Amino acid sequence: MRVSVVFAAISVMAAAPVWAQPAPNLARRTTLPAHVMCADILVPSLPVAALRIKGAHHSELRLAMNRGDLAVVGRAPGDGLAVGQRYLVRRLPVGAQLDNLKTGGFVAVRTPGWVTITALDDVNAMAHVDYSCDALEPDDYLEPYTELALPTPDAAAPAPDFSERIGVLPGVDGRQMFADGDTFSIARGTEHGIIAGARFAIYRDRKDGKPLVHIGEAIVTDPSATSAKLLLMTTTDAVDTKDIAVPRR
Repeated sequence: MRVSVVFAAISVMAAAPVWAQPAPNLARRTTLPAHVMCADILVPSLPVAALRIKGAHHSELRLAMNRGDLAVVGRAPGDGLAVGQRYLVRRLPVGAQLDNLKTGGFVAVRTPGWVTITALDDVNAMAHVDYSCDALEPDDYLEPYTELALPTPDAAAPAPDFSERIGVLPGVDGRQMFADGDTFSIARGTEHGIIAGARFAIYRDRKDGKPLVHIGEAIVTDPSATSAKLLLMTTTDAVDTKDIAVPRR
């Protein structure tokens, strides 16, 4: 009897009319700063890694570390580490992932998470894993943590400036296609005057002699020196790496 009652309840739920079902939870409305911070950083050259994770501080032999775990960080002379400091954890690409550097392209630096220094001596520091986008691993390195606040788009957006057309770069794990609420990168950063909150219109060139087709709007959330992460706010079609970003200014 209990099974039949549960089955009947599920059947009624499945048959509920569209107007009675919950409204869809749109991705762009639930994007959090952590979602953007976890996205890969695209770089044209490898950064220098000074502070590296040695491994997990655990009674058992463990390689991967996740939220709530303790990581051991090897100290370096003059590293300035202090209890209470927060750091982003980064991972350099290896092997075939580096091929793009040979042709002047960009490679992805992963962000597995971020940590807080909890104790230290002259040789090692202990770091609590505050957030894990992915498992932290030995040889991941530390960069100073900066709190990210998602910018608010301006309702009165300026006109697009078609004198600059920037290619869309891949996302996490080389992702090539993006929808509302997704994060992707462009090959422009603070060295090119890009700031958080800058607006970009996304266009598609169908290469058929017709004008560019407007397919989306994006906003800069996290610019680095040579690239910037953009949050796709609206789109009429899936954005991919063959599309172009045009600044609104």
